[in-house]
Amino acid sequence: MQNFENLEEVFKAYDIRGIYKKQIDEKFAKQLALAYTYYFGSKQLKIATAYDVRESSKKLYETLNDELASLGHQVHALGLVPTPVFYNYIARKNLNGGIMVTASHNPPDWAGFKLCKENAEVIGEGNGMEEIKKYFFSKTEAKKNQGEVINPDAESEYIDFLKQKITLFKPFNIVVDIGNGSTFRLVPKICKAFNLRCKLLFAEPDGTFPNRPSEPTDESLTALKEEVKKEKTVGVAFDGDGDRAVMVDEDGKTVRGDVLFALLAKAYSQYKDKKAVIEVNFSEAIENYLKELGYEVYISRVGHSFITKAMVERGAIIGGEVSGHYYFKDTYGADDSIFAFVKAIETMQKYDITLREFIKSLNLPPSSDVITITVQENLKDFIIKKVKEYYEKKAKKIVTIDGIKAYLDGGWVLVRKSNTMPQIKIKAEGERYEEILEEAKKLIIELSKS
Repeated sequence: MQNFENLEEVFKAYDIRGIYKKQIDEKFAKQLALAYTYYFGSKQLKIATAYDVRESSKKLYETLNDELASLGHQVHALGLVPTPVFYNYIARKNLNGGIMVTASHNPPDWAGFKLCKENAEVIGEGNGMEEIKKYFFSKTEAKKNQGEVINPDAESEYIDFLKQKITLFKPFNIVVDIGNGSTFRLVPKICKAFNLRCKLLFAEPDGTFPNRPSEPTDESLTALKEEVKKEKTVGVAFDGDGDRAVMVDEDGKTVRGDVLFALLAKAYSQYKDKKAVIEVNFSEAIENYLKELGYEVYISRVGHSFITKAMVERGAIIGGEVSGHYYFKDTYGADDSIFAFVKAIETMQKYDITLREFIKSLNLPPSSDVITITVQENLKDFIIKKVKEYYEKKAKKIVTIDGIKAYLDGGWVLVRKSNTMPQIKIKAEGERYEEILEEAKKLIIELSKS
């Protein structure tokens, strides 16, 4: 066994992420293939693999494929595809699971892996990640068997899947910010298949992400906003591996993830016995809107594995996160931002409403974006503990599903730790949100000095 000391921190709540060469390398990929095999009881599997545009990803992917095949598995090597295509393929083909080589929206020098079991159910905290971690660090060996590697055209199959699920009634103009990420090849195919008149930004794949960070944020989408206002239409931006979508309305304003979720929920409003899973950052106004549409609403922790698990348990038809992750029963419960952006267009056409008009109809209270404060990794739990003690003394009510959500006079504030980065995240909503947010920021900055 290789020396993998001090790597426990790369095993996150719902994926694996670390600095390439420093924490994650080809030896790590081999050991992960072995741990994954042991997790499934060392039986021969049918599994998918794929990778994103990062410069490290292809090497890790090729090492992973070789090792998995040598352990006797049938490896469906999908190549460089967006993560939603990977999830969709696993569920649609009834595979045992899969491994996607990606560090999602993290900086270019990061590498990582997303692990799935059947139905593209993500292996995360409380759903197998602890066992994967145990096997990774154990001194186990596996018998070598002759497996195989096959190379299907997953993107073409995915487009056929979309066309079965979504119908656009007329051409539609949209600006798409690829962000030099993994959707570079798929998006033009979707534009052609759905008669979308797409203007593409940063469409060349480049794992150094030279034009904007791989995470689409309000601050990083300046070029998209300018182009949207010029073209008098809407826009969408994807993150590095294509599993997050952020839309921009006709005024060039970034659309919050919970607001876009409300539009997507409207698409299914004719269903009976509707259930939706949302996370703790969602506006109360959105939660109330969903209930008006007839949904039973369930609140979850932030994170892929938590949302998908709640969707299965509740039998939900839709789930979502403010960060731009969307889950649908139509997509086997898997996270699919690409499905989401085409579905959003279908919904606007069906109800003959612009994104601007829909947002105005919600009458949203004032709120902040999600603010991040960098802290030492080993201080995150301490800070959350102290924040809880602080707000227990002054809040009217606190909710502890994920971090601390404190309800105060004039609004609420949510303080939670990031599952993937050394950060504390804060969001506030209500008439006094600015004052409430500043109070929380000062508290966390002070605690981070402890």
